[in-house]
Amino acid sequence: MKGFLVLFLFVFISFPLPFVLFLQEEQPQARPEIRVDAGVTEPNQVSLIRVTVTNPNTADLLWGNVLKIGEAHPYFVPLQSEYTLSHEIRPGSTDIGELTFQTTRDAEAGSYPLTISLSGGVGPCEEGCMPYFVEKEVQIKVIRNSPDIEVSHTVEDTSITVTLYNRGSGKAKSVVCDSVMIPVLSPGDTREITIDRTSTFTVEYEDEYGKTFSQSYRISVDKPEPKDSSLQTGLVLAGIVLGYLFKKSRN
Repeated sequence: MKGFLVLFLFVFISFPLPFVLFLQEEQPQARPEIRVDAGVTEPNQVSLIRVTVTNPNTADLLWGNVLKIGEAHPYFVPLQSEYTLSHEIRPGSTDIGELTFQTTRDAEAGSYPLTISLSGGVGPCEEGCMPYFVEKEVQIKVIRNSPDIEVSHTVEDTSITVTLYNRGSGKAKSVVCDSVMIPVLSPGDTREITIDRTSTFTVEYEDEYGKTFSQSYRISVDKPEPKDSSLQTGLVLAGIVLGYLFKKSRN
């Protein structure tokens, strides 16, 4: 027996590298393919993320598979942040999970990151021989139709005519100018309103998502040019004539 142990140790020490490689090859690995379909979103909208998980034919068995929303941009608020897939996904099989999030009211147009994770166990053992964890970052596109009101005005004796033109891509709602209210000003529309003459006026409105806008305008007052009185004009003319006569008498 002692001789057998000595022989085993001799073989193990003489050939360590192949033995270690053999152990490494036996470790199960998770190689799921993850496809995320998220589309586009708008402020206040609840959006669906559909995640397709495929276990390739050459991979190991996946157990207890759970999808989660990981890190997300502050514009995105997770609602259904976790989804449990099939308990086991065999090699060559596919499963689909769904997650949801809501875009905040103040989200600006652009693309922002959101991370999806998939975790569980991998290997031929019941519930998996080893745990696995994979992540995938996706870019979520936000579109925002914002109004942009251009304001011009004409000053009359006792009133001001204010012209409002929406040159933006979204509707302006509840437009108020000095207590005069316009319910909706659509993109490309122009409206004129008349208000009492004042030194300043303010235009307020909100977009389709509830964000408010406000801008004040100051009315410039033209100072009247000073007018010469008839007496002043006469004195000037008289001075010119007297100067001419005095000069002529000395010649």
